[in-house]
Amino acid sequence: MPSNAIRYEVLIASPGDVMTERDVIEGVVRDWNSAHSRASRVTLQCRRWELDAVPEAGDRAQGILNQQLVDEADILIGVFSARLGTPTGVAPSGTVEEIERVRGKHKPVLLYFSKAPVPRNHDPEQLRMLNEYKKELAATALFFEYENSHDLQRLVSRHLASQMAATVAAAAEPPKPKSQLARLNIRIGQKGRSGDVSTVKVIAEITNLSHSIRLREYGVTLSVPAASLTFESAKYMAEIPSDVPGRRKFRATENQFANVRIHPGDTMQVFSLDLGIDQLKLVGTYLAGDYEGALADKVVADAFADGETMHTERTLSEIFGR
Repeated sequence: MPSNAIRYEVLIASPGDVMTERDVIEGVVRDWNSAHSRASRVTLQCRRWELDAVPEAGDRAQGILNQQLVDEADILIGVFSARLGTPTGVAPSGTVEEIERVRGKHKPVLLYFSKAPVPRNHDPEQLRMLNEYKKELAATALFFEYENSHDLQRLVSRHLASQMAATVAAAAEPPKPKSQLARLNIRIGQKGRSGDVSTVKVIAEITNLSHSIRLREYGVTLSVPAASLTFESAKYMAEIPSDVPGRRKFRATENQFANVRIHPGDTMQVFSLDLGIDQLKLVGTYLAGDYEGALADKVVADAFADGETMHTERTLSEIFGR
């Protein structure tokens, strides 16, 4: 690999009944490297739990795999045959947990389902669970079906090439210039409590960097992991629909401040929200969840100010000082 090459990790996710398909996908990745790595200076590295995970204690098995492999993945390729997999306590199966975890981080996910005849020794309950997940997935994702290994190879080759063409092009783009008019910041505010859970106030604010212009139109969209909200089922003020599973969005604009302008040098607190994390440790309650995984997730803010756009983000581990 050239010294200045970029490496992307490709995680192959599947239940244990599709080992042949996993080999097919790894072959497609090798073919892509042979054809494109030298010119693009991008190399794809396959990751498979049975080859790349190492023994470790201190967490549930899938939690360890998440830390070792899933959270480091840049692309996930998921494939199913007649099984969904084994429940993890967090998701219906390890494969599903990996898929939803990568989706939640806005990373590419390529999914494939077999249309081949079901084996005579299949588990009817596993097949039912698989079909149920496939039906749920259809509402929020696009996936493809394959007839056999050759068909899967053809589909993955085409889709991976398309995905990497977009990825390489984006990586080659020069960085966007920073706004000269305003600065967006996610600030950590005071601590509080929500029942028995400690919370931290997260504040999105805009600073007017101009020496003479008053900002007339401005706004912030804040995206947070749903698991960090201590009242997951509650409707929050300024919440807007989110198109990403596992995340919730909030938006505030100058209209909510009676069109108050931000004067030169001033900072305006546009939105604030109380977040918690320790509720994920409350085993046996509806709030329990993947604590370590949540800490690795991010609060993301996007803003505009008089036509200029801004972006910033902070990890939950940084926000909570963990």
